[in-house]
Amino acid sequence: MSTATVVPAPTERAALERLAEALHNEAGRSTVMVRGGVRTELPHSVVEVLLRVADVLASGRGVSIVPVDHELTTREAADLLGLSRPTLIKLLDAGEIGYSRPNSSRRIPLEQVLQYREKRSRKRRGLLSEMTADAVEMGTYGAAPSEGDDIT
Repeated sequence: MSTATVVPAPTERAALERLAEALHNEAGRSTVMVRGGVRTELPHSVVEVLLRVADVLASGRGVSIVPVDHELTTREAADLLGLSRPTLIKLLDAGEIGYSRPNSSRRIPLEQVLQYREKRSRKRRGLLSEMTADAVEMGTYGAAPSEGDDIT
């Protein structure tokens, strides 16, 4: 399966914006496609994907569609997580992210990478909430820094 990125042509932007708007207006309703006189109701999952793709393309950015069961190389997984490859290898070896080794190289299921990223995001949000609560409790949340405070 090809995972090539599709980048919109500048001349397509207006049409993509109209498509994204139409899909947003249809959110929650039955969406029908007509081709050659044949009406086909689009499943909600397809409409959701089309909506996301249209939004991204309308903003001028490219899109790649990859099945969740797709396997990544360690370089691809590290790039997706914004980590160095050695840091990713440590996470794999520690069992934080599942992988297989069909030959001498590791293959990481995309689903495992996405689950780890979501887990990491939840943990970060939790820590930020704790820090905010601590600052509110101490009365320092929203307070201007005092002279001598290092704010760099």
